[in-house]
Amino acid sequence: MARFDAIFDHVIDIEGAYSNHSADSGGKTMYGITEQTARRNGYKGDMRELSKEKAKSIYYNEYWQEPQFDKINEYSVAEELFEQGVNLGTVQAVKNLQKSINIVCDYNLIVDGIIGQKTLDAYNNCSRKYNIYVMLNVLQAKRYIEIVENNPSQKVFINGWLKRVTLNKE
Repeated sequence: MARFDAIFDHVIDIEGAYSNHSADSGGKTMYGITEQTARRNGYKGDMRELSKEKAKSIYYNEYWQEPQFDKINEYSVAEELFEQGVNLGTVQAVKNLQKSINIVCDYNLIVDGIIGQKTLDAYNNCSRKYNIYVMLNVLQAKRYIEIVENNPSQKVFINGWLKRVTLNKE
């Protein structure tokens, strides 16, 4: 749990507290948790009052254990997957992992957004974990470019998003 705690703290530093930006399709968010996600997890109050503990519980269940990021042994890769899962969705984060494994380690995984035994085995058998980490960041930046190209109103978020694409976490 200590590993998750540190990763959670890092993501909370990036996400910040309450936000309700008119261009953000997520609407009202607190600690990066959208109102829709909070409601799905039983939270009924004002989003400005969502506790850090409730956010942590949601993140632990939906963004750490459910996508199986907890099964990734390397801290930097697990942290990157969690952070991407929070910002881009866990399915996209897992797809980025699968693409990274395929490219860096010369596998032919089906890119389905689900961490199953084949994905875990391929990841664990690859000796180039740092290159997977780098590729995850490259694919994340690529996704941000695609978002802005497809919807120019999202350009307002690009500088904040690019703070997530760093290689100094290793």
